[in-house]
Amino acid sequence: MADPKRRGQEIAAAAPRAVERNDLQSLLEPERLLSRYDYAIARTCFPALRAIDDRASPEAIAQQEQGHREALEHMLARSATQHELGMIGKALAVATATAPDEGVIEACLAALIDTRVKLPHNLPVYLEALIYDLKDEGFPPTVVAAACQRIRRESVFLPEISEVLAVCRETLARYRERERTVAKALEDHRAAEAYLARLNAPTALAEAVSEEGRAHG
Repeated sequence: MADPKRRGQEIAAAAPRAVERNDLQSLLEPERLLSRYDYAIARTCFPALRAIDDRASPEAIAQQEQGHREALEHMLARSATQHELGMIGKALAVATATAPDEGVIEACLAALIDTRVKLPHNLPVYLEALIYDLKDEGFPPTVVAAACQRIRRESVFLPEISEVLAVCRETLARYRERERTVAKALEDHRAAEAYLARLNAPTALAEAVSEEGRAHG
């Protein structure tokens, strides 16, 4: 026999979920991208290079340029690629700019509550208030999905509404900060490739002229 104390607390029976589980998984893509590439993003930083002294001898200038070349090549070899940075930046931009979606909120909360053993005494009121507050604060669907995943993995008990909102605020702030970091990393990556191309251009030209000279020698 069903426990009468829990009767009426099952949210799955209240209405069919408007969002499929696969859709919720797609909302977690920014989390997966950051987890996979965060270390490479942190290493995508234009190296500190000493200004080349134009008054130095040609040999000294060539040595300084070689030092710059090696530093840039080392940085680019360890960093995220422009394609990866662009992909992550786009995912974060969408994640922070998308309007709230009540269907996503309900599905995220359902997935969270379905994993709980202990539920609030008045679950419908808890859910109604939480859904309202999440919409009222304008949290994007991706932020709600990531916050609910974090709560599910880290919280022993079903949190207070204020705690859910706090995790959402932290998640949104982190996404916005990472979006700025990725944009700066992409800028540094492009600058490093452009400078390296300029450093290599005279060498490439000299090698081409030398090769042509040998061919006609």
